[in-house]
Order: sequence, then structure tokens, then C-alpha cells
Amino acid sequence: MKIVKVSGGLGNQMFQYAFARALESRSGEAVYLDISTYGYMPAHNGFELDKVFAVKYREALEADVERLGTRPRSAAESIRRKYFTKRSHYIDRYFRYDPKVFGFQGDRYLEGYWQSEKYFAPLADSLRQEFEFVADPGPENRRICDAADKTQGPGISEHRPLVSVHVRRGDSLGLASTRVCTGAYYANAFELVRGRLARPLFLVFSDDVPWCRENLGLNDDEGIYVDWNRGAESWRDLWLMSRCESHIIANSSFSWWGAWLDSNPHKLVIAPEQWSLREPSRPGYYQYDFRDIVPEGWVRASI
Repeated sequence: MKIVKVSGGLGNQMFQYAFARALESRSGEAVYLDISTYGYMPAHNGFELDKVFAVKYREALEADVERLGTRPRSAAESIRRKYFTKRSHYIDRYFRYDPKVFGFQGDRYLEGYWQSEKYFAPLADSLRQEFEFVADPGPENRRICDAADKTQGPGISEHRPLVSVHVRRGDSLGLASTRVCTGAYYANAFELVRGRLARPLFLVFSDDVPWCRENLGLNDDEGIYVDWNRGAESWRDLWLMSRCESHIIANSSFSWWGAWLDSNPHKLVIAPEQWSLREPSRPGYYQYDFRDIVPEGWVRASI
């Protein structure tokens, strides 16, 4: 038996689900999801996978989670989980692709974020089918997609290629160790897009729209600030991102998936050159290494 811990927001949940599916495919064993973390570690809108997508999964039983893993529901359990880890409980401490996890024998509880396409690339086609949206994205989001192709007269049409732009500031600004994509990053990305696409229409998704209006330099004809998908409907931003033809992502698992779900093999995706940490990771329990998070073929731009 293998159990994969699920935690965090929707983007993290998608990475953990994709990893679990890859683990099941590679091992031939049934893989279960531990979603009990949302009972003691609430995050964003809780567990959303089955509310948004057509996914199917096996939920781990409480007894099996207790047997194989340690859940940090108290200070003592947090210490035990890290420094007196059960042999059956594996914690990914490095945040880079590690193929050895596919060779684990016997019962295991696996905890991590698994943020690399390398884990699940062979399942890309089937995962895109499983990550088909089942919930209604709403009329405003559909209207934007419909308006991107508009007919001006018989046989005459003007195509406006949609470009998703994700600007993440709110939570990241509060973390001294985390990089935040600058105005220069977006300016460079806009230049790259304009050099490839004619009359792109930038859809800006952000937790700080006032900063975007002041700093991105988009005129009314170039940009739409998508500020209506809030709270429990935030996943609709992901739907709209995935319908775009090109993508400028932040160092965020949410916009990473918005770009990845676009199945066009010729899409342009621009990602931060340095993913997260301002400085190299210091010696400690976690040794953050994000070298594998940006897929080959995506364009890295200076942050």
C-alpha cells in the first residue's frame, strides 16, 4: 500500500494527485490519498480536486494513515514527524525530481509537493483528461473566450490571441525568503510575447490588481484585469488561464498548471528564471532546490 499526502491549495493538490497517479502506474499498486490534512491544516478553499475536475481517487483510511505516517497536529508530533520519522514515512526534503521514490518497496506514506513534470510526463495525455473541468466556469469567463474570435464581416475575422498573466504578490510579499516577480520581469515577458503574437490580449490574474494597473503598463485595448473570480470560485481563473494560447506565469503552482493544461504543443510559456528563494538554501531540514519545476521548452526570463 502507498499513501500520498495531499495538502495546500489547488495547484499543490494537482501536483500531488499527478504524482499519485504516476506512482500507481509505475508500481502497479493501489495508491491512496490522505486528505485528512484539511481537518487540522486548513488551506485556501480546502480540498477542491473533486469539486473542480473529473478525478477519481481512493481515500486512505484513518487507521492506515496512523500506521504509516505521523501527522503534525501538535508541536510534539511535528518534532516526531521530522526527527523521529517512521521508516514507512518518506518526506521529500529537496523539492527536486527524485526517481528513487518509484522503487520503494512495501507500505509507504509519501509526503511532498512533487513539483516536476518529470514525475508524470508519461501520463500527460490521460492527466489532462482527468483534469477536465466539470464545474461551470461562469458566463463572464466564457464571454472572454468567445470574444477572442470575433467576426467583423463575411469571411473576415480578427483573432486576438489570449495570453494569461499571473501576478502573485499578497502572500509572497510577507515572506522575506521568497522572490516576487518584478515589473521588469513582466515587461521582458510582454516584449517576448509581442515579438511572436500579433495583437495579443493579456488577461491579468492577480491578488493585487491595483499594483498591476499601475505597474504593468497595459492600455485598455491590451489588457483585461480578471478580478471577479474570488473565494470559492477562484478555480475559475485556472479554467480561463488554460484556455489561453500563451502564458506568463508567476512562481506559483496555480499558474504553472494554468499553462500546463493548455495542450497546444506550440504554446509559449514564460516562467521566472529563479523560481522561489532569494538566496541559496541554507543548511537545514529542508534543502530547497527548484531546478526541475520549469519544464523543458518553457522560456525562462529574469525575475
